[in-house]
Amino acid sequence: MLAAFAPIWMITALGWGTIRFGVLSRTTQQALAAFTFLVAIPAVLFTTLARTPLGGLPLRPLAAFALSTLAVGLLAYIVARRFLPGRNGDRVIAAMSAAYVNSGNLGIPVAVYVLRDISLITAVLVFQTMLVTPLIVGLLDADANGGQGRWRRIALLPLRTPVILGSLFGVLASASGWRPPEWALHSLELLGGAAVPAALFALGMSLHRDPAEPPAAQPDAEGPGRGVGVGVAVALKVLAQPLAAYLAGRFLFHLGPAELVAVTVVAGLPTAQNTFVYATEYRAGVAFSRDAILASSLLSMATLTAILTLAQS
Repeated sequence: MLAAFAPIWMITALGWGTIRFGVLSRTTQQALAAFTFLVAIPAVLFTTLARTPLGGLPLRPLAAFALSTLAVGLLAYIVARRFLPGRNGDRVIAAMSAAYVNSGNLGIPVAVYVLRDISLITAVLVFQTMLVTPLIVGLLDADANGGQGRWRRIALLPLRTPVILGSLFGVLASASGWRPPEWALHSLELLGGAAVPAALFALGMSLHRDPAEPPAAQPDAEGPGRGVGVGVAVALKVLAQPLAAYLAGRFLFHLGPAELVAVTVVAGLPTAQNTFVYATEYRAGVAFSRDAILASSLLSMATLTAILTLAQS
């Protein structure tokens, strides 16, 4: 568990250090986040999904996880209306912070070394990529652009959003059995390999607050209720979502012991760093997502260990 979490903390700390000691600038942070959103994440989504056989996904455990995501995300959105009365995009990021798990760079190591089975985390990756991500990006895009040409923008959203395009082409490649040329696949894998460290590095850079910086350059302040809102989102993420997945898996889908442990652990993973990348891209809930990622990454290590300890007792 420690080995899975350590890279998150180390890369985030390095990003903070580059801003703190003047090695890189705030402009670099914004460019790094844009590169991650527009180039690296679409590449990793395409290569991952293109290699994933969709027919063998564990549907009942995935249904339990999906139900926990829907319930917790909706609850977080409702609560955010109380603590974040401003833009709807801020509330969307709050819901994402509470229900969108780190299924990639953290979920896969946990699945391999702790659960010793990657089938569920693969299914969760497909679910979040193909269903949850387009919904989130659509809501953020609608908030950022107001009501102007709403339906036309929704219809063209997949063509304008690289993360949706990467996911769509990846699923089509998997479903059709088509495999890109090895040179193209290797190039995209190299680009995709930059997604996680770049996102974490940009996240770390956002942590440093320089009093001399103009407020507009700082990813801050969504209002006085942000601290309470972050606390609620993190509690929902590390406590309510695994509990909801456990209850759904046990009483609705009647999962076996191993499947029940797996779905509870996966639902208890911390907030994905993509939340910060999307927040930065759409300028909504930036500080909220940053704080939620850090707090949930620290606390979920304890809650996941507790879940595994209870499962073994």
